[in-house]
Amino acid sequence: MADLWTHALNLDHAVKESGVAQARVAFEDFEGVKPLIRQVWRGERWKNLLEPVRSRGEELVPARVLLGYLRGYFLYREVPENDQAFWPNFLKDLGIEGHQLPAPDEYDRLWEALQWHIETRPHLRTHQGGKRDFIGSLDAIFHFKALRLNALKDSFLTFYQTGELPVAAHPYEQVFRRLREAMEVLLEEESLTVDLCDQGAVLEFLKQSGIYLGEPNPVRLLFHRSDQALKDLYGKLKGKKPTSRSAGTRFRHKQVRVECLECLPGLAEIRPVLSREPILEGWKVYGKVTLEDGRFKRFFWVPRFTPEGEPIAEELEVTFEEGEIVRFRLHHKAFALRFSRERWKFGEHIELRPIHFDPDRDPLRFSLESGGEPKERLEDLEREMTQASIPTDTVIAEIRVDGRGDDWRKIAVLPVEVRPDVECQVLPEGLSVRTRPPGLEVRIRVFYGERLLREESLTTKPEGQLVAEVEQIPLRIEVCLFTETQSFALAPAGWPERWWRQGWGWSCKELCVGVTEYRTHAPRLP
Repeated sequence: MADLWTHALNLDHAVKESGVAQARVAFEDFEGVKPLIRQVWRGERWKNLLEPVRSRGEELVPARVLLGYLRGYFLYREVPENDQAFWPNFLKDLGIEGHQLPAPDEYDRLWEALQWHIETRPHLRTHQGGKRDFIGSLDAIFHFKALRLNALKDSFLTFYQTGELPVAAHPYEQVFRRLREAMEVLLEEESLTVDLCDQGAVLEFLKQSGIYLGEPNPVRLLFHRSDQALKDLYGKLKGKKPTSRSAGTRFRHKQVRVECLECLPGLAEIRPVLSREPILEGWKVYGKVTLEDGRFKRFFWVPRFTPEGEPIAEELEVTFEEGEIVRFRLHHKAFALRFSRERWKFGEHIELRPIHFDPDRDPLRFSLESGGEPKERLEDLEREMTQASIPTDTVIAEIRVDGRGDDWRKIAVLPVEVRPDVECQVLPEGLSVRTRPPGLEVRIRVFYGERLLREESLTTKPEGQLVAEVEQIPLRIEVCLFTETQSFALAPAGWPERWWRQGWGWSCKELCVGVTEYRTHAPRLP
């Protein structure tokens, strides 16, 4: 936990780096330094505001610390409309109870600090007669009258919608720019679930979106004035398209949550995904880390899952040229696909398990690595198998990532074991043969008794085809697929069929009853 010296040093550095009106005062420093400022205000410590103070090898100027505190007060406190209520509220917030106005020496010390700094000196005001105008001078420096809450919201709405910063809002330029980035993320949500009246919930949502608002934190600034302010701004901007938007509108990628492990004070944004398209397992994703001074570094990462389908968080480290390091962890819900079997055989039951997506919205298609047309159903791939699929092939599952276009990306693969098979069917007109996979080459042998009548190799059609027609003699057909051979008998056509089915004489080399007549009418054998 920071001590009084550290808070004071931070205020001194904030004014030194950005000036009084633009000093990036953290709320923690504004609140944490109060006990010390109370002593300084009363003259109990650091009586000479212009004399540098050294401690722990660091140096500060008390006047600059006081000016930093004033900047924080006008950032994080709503100043009352009535000027007469200004000093009682200011002193009470500082912890000085029961005082309506500063003491004369306190006025003098404040004027001394305002007159010392080169930025505040030109804005000092006096009443007629030469009396010092403290409230008028502070307003000229910090514009607090023009930027009470309602005016602040109006100025921001103008800035967000037109890109033009009202003159009175100049002290809030950095605040407005960071608030616009936060508002862009909130407005890009289709259905916002975060409670806009809960400061902690809003800040956590923005951090997980990769937005780091720096100091002064614009969301905290609004909540310290009113817990309804952010919600009011959101309601006025929702559904309205600004005429001018910042380059690269911020958005929260719904599939990624950012967890910062080591953040720089000047970190502005960790954008885990540069595009809005869905992220997929195994596909390279590009992101960017941006600092408040405009420097940025790109990085890439690959969403990974366990074999069971659990997402694996990715830890990344980005290093800038000056040695600054940003470490963060990305929790993702990338699209992935798992199968109920590690290897598949056609005909076996298999289930698909989509992870983090709905196939009705993000459709799938399947194809074989060996070739063929993609199919919407995994089972339909059997028609696309060829001889190239034997003995193994691979199913490639693809997902359409652009909704209605034709941008398909591989999301999973599945090894397939292909067992070649031949289906034969004896029909009245002959023997029909179909192979699995379709289109395989089979060898056909046609026998009459022991005599080989015909032998040929042919490629069958996917729906099957006749390889031998019935004749008026009994035939035996051998179908050979690789090393497997099947044998089928075809009955003779016409009147000899009845004799053949009764086993008359066809098994003997010698002809029996009716053979003479058969020879008369039978076709000549080759």
